Amino acid sequence: MNLIRPELLRWLGRWGESVGAGALAMIGLLLLWRGLERYNWMTQAIGVGLLALGAAAFWASYQRSRFSAHRHGPGLVEITERRISYLTPAGGGSVDIAAMTRLELRSTLEFGRVWVLKQSEGPTLFVPVSATGAENLFDAFSALPGIETAKLISALNSPGDQRNVVWRGSPRFRPLT
Repeated sequence: MNLIRPELLRWLGRWGESVGAGALAMIGLLLLWRGLERYNWMTQAIGVGLLALGAAAFWASYQRSRFSAHRHGPGLVEITERRISYLTPAGGGSVDIAAMTRLELRSTLEFGRVWVLKQSEGPTLFVPVSATGAENLFDAFSALPGIETAKLISALNSPGDQRNVVWRGSPRFRPLT
């Protein structure tokens, strides 16, 4: 018997990391306040450290939570050693992050919105936004040189059927082949 409602479990699955990081920042703030009240420099230092760590963790988890959709669509996305793999019963493919030359977000009739991962050598990989494990793509895309995470999230949250080029490798960017 499950004591927690399924809606709350889904919400915690998406936002739980942000809530935990926010709680850590609040504990740091409380310790900082207590240290200031009692003129205890050790408590102040621990409070500042926890506050900074909690704030940084909150910001990173908040960005990741906004990126994830937690829908179970077609296929499975796996990321191992800077390689993105998309697996389906009909096949799939993989792309090395270092070999990527362009990242786009498009709408298709078959899968809805898909990430288009173009690489210097090899076929283009199409990954549905709703694929299982697609929420892990945020960390992988963050490794691209010069990518703006705000642009990445705004492209994902924007409505419409337009094609968004989220990232292009610079002209001096030489992918590994």
